[in-house]
Amino acid sequence: MRENWVALNEPLEGVLPFMYLDVRGLVTTGMGNLIDKSKPIPATPTDAQRDASHALAAEINWLTENGDTATFEQVADEWDAVKKRTDLADRGGGAFAPFTSLHIESDEIDRIVGDKLSSNERFLTNRSEFADFDSWPADAQFGLLSMAWALGAGFRFPHFQDAVAQRDWETAAEECVFGPHRGTIELRNAMDQQCFHNATTVDKQGLDPSVLIISSRG
Repeated sequence: MRENWVALNEPLEGVLPFMYLDVRGLVTTGMGNLIDKSKPIPATPTDAQRDASHALAAEINWLTENGDTATFEQVADEWDAVKKRTDLADRGGGAFAPFTSLHIESDEIDRIVGDKLSSNERFLTNRSEFADFDSWPADAQFGLLSMAWALGAGFRFPHFQDAVAQRDWETAAEECVFGPHRGTIELRNAMDQQCFHNATTVDKQGLDPSVLIISSRG
């Protein structure tokens, strides 16, 4: 599952070394790594949300155009500047390139992607409804982590949670869908649904649960 994470998520998220807004108007970088503690547009960040977002963004090793390590103030200023450009949120992350001056290197992107995946897994497996995560088919694990990647590991989908707790993967496939229903979110929804359908196949046919079927999708 981990070996295929980047290959399957990169087409949905892209890999961008600067700050940008996702379709919800949340500041993001890397491969869909949120660095925003505020609410989606049209909400305006509170002072507390803005401060928390600055602190989160500053945990990343940002570099200036000259290759120097950016200061906290430079990171905060860039975050504020990107956050204001809600007019670009629907144009894709690449639209923000001309308006940013800080960047992160590829090894830093690898670090934050790996750290986020591990953090999400730890959080999810401490939730009672996902307590049997380690025994799930790899596709079901991937589907859950994919949802958490987009929604945050604290998401609450009661019908979905009840379904996976009972290994009812078909109901999970129906209940894993989220919005807004446009762009790559629709592609992620389709991938996640297929993951849970695959989990049904694994359980019914007694296939090796450690083999990730979704990795061979066309």
